[in-house]
Amino acid sequence: MKAISFAAALLFSCTLMAQENKVHDAMVFNSLQTVDGTPSKNQNTMAAYDLRYEGVKGSRYFIDEWLTGQLVFVKENTKAPKIVPLKYDTHNKELLFKRSIGDSIIVNPDQITGFIINDAAHNISYPFVKFEGLKTEGGVVPVCYLMVLYKNKTSLLKYVSKMMQKANYSAVSNVDRRYDAYIDNSEYFIQKPDGSLSRTKLKKNAILNALNDKKEQLEAYIKKENLTFKNEYDLARVVDYYNTL
Repeated sequence: MKAISFAAALLFSCTLMAQENKVHDAMVFNSLQTVDGTPSKNQNTMAAYDLRYEGVKGSRYFIDEWLTGQLVFVKENTKAPKIVPLKYDTHNKELLFKRSIGDSIIVNPDQITGFIINDAAHNISYPFVKFEGLKTEGGVVPVCYLMVLYKNKTSLLKYVSKMMQKANYSAVSNVDRRYDAYIDNSEYFIQKPDGSLSRTKLKKNAILNALNDKKEQLEAYIKKENLTFKNEYDLARVVDYYNTL
């Protein structure tokens, strides 16, 4: 038996897929020969090539584009450039800056206390501060950067984070997600004047528990202002009011 070439087998497989809509996998069947040209005993050997996978959706970065940013160094008199193109990897919790020669490197977290990313197109600046040993719902993060949503005696911070959700199109689990995806798993934190952090969420009960020493006053304020906590602005308003009490 002559060996079926890879190209011919793939063409044969694709033809079958066009003829039968029920076929989900593109498979190449190879009739193998031994070194001396005689047919192999494993003539039914099959290599499966799955063409259903659709790649990766979403992005691991806070903002995809390189934006001008400012590094806040531990040593203020450092000679390193402070204004550089920055990009924050929210999956690996790494800050990257683009060098003048075109490549990028990871900023050593030991050298900075935070950074600011400036989105000039939308006239918005995003300040981040470094935290070590942050306790999140997913476990303790050795080093990460929290975005400052509101700053005062008591502040509102956001742990900007994304996780990878792997593709799953198994007939057994009855799921048909043919792509990997970066999904948001960010968390919110209240920082008290002593520096302590308490986790909160975009929910009324969560923010009241985080600021429970003024719970009654805050609950009355939330009701009066008809806050729904569908966005971060409502959280910031509650924290702002808390600072007036």
